[in-house]
Amino acid sequence: MDYFVLRFDHGYRKEDFRALTRLAAKTTHKWSSRIISAFGLAVGLFSLLSGLLMLWSDEETGELTATLLLFGGLCLVLFLLRSRLNAWGARRQAIRVENLTMKFSDEGLTESSDKATVLAPYSAMERLMHYRGCYFLFVDRLHAYILPEDRFVVGDSADFRTFIEAKTGKTVEYI
Repeated sequence: MDYFVLRFDHGYRKEDFRALTRLAAKTTHKWSSRIISAFGLAVGLFSLLSGLLMLWSDEETGELTATLLLFGGLCLVLFLLRSRLNAWGARRQAIRVENLTMKFSDEGLTESSDKATVLAPYSAMERLMHYRGCYFLFVDRLHAYILPEDRFVVGDSADFRTFIEAKTGKTVEYI
């Protein structure tokens, strides 16, 4: 018996991957990646402010000023768009499927599409999270099933939390 069914006509949306990358940035990224992001932001601000200061001082350093302004602007844009860029990369690596269906039964999660059918037992779920209207069932630190609440066609998404906690023995973390 299928307790919950989700249907994706054209696979995952861009917003689904964006939510996953933002969740990963908040919960699973190492402290080293956060330090690198902060360093990139600091370098970008320093370069941009140095370029603006040189521009304001009216000295004959046109090439250096332009380089600092461009480099600082690039660093800031990359810092601000990092989650979108990560989501774009994840979406490019994902398998393109049509008519994706996820069914939750007594045995586990059955994911079927026009390309393959996969059964994931509930014991494979390492971590359960809820973030921005989606449930994320992590099978390891970097890979998760994304379950947007608006894609449930059988079963109520409000009852899903109780169901998945009972089947996996883990608690859903709300971020």
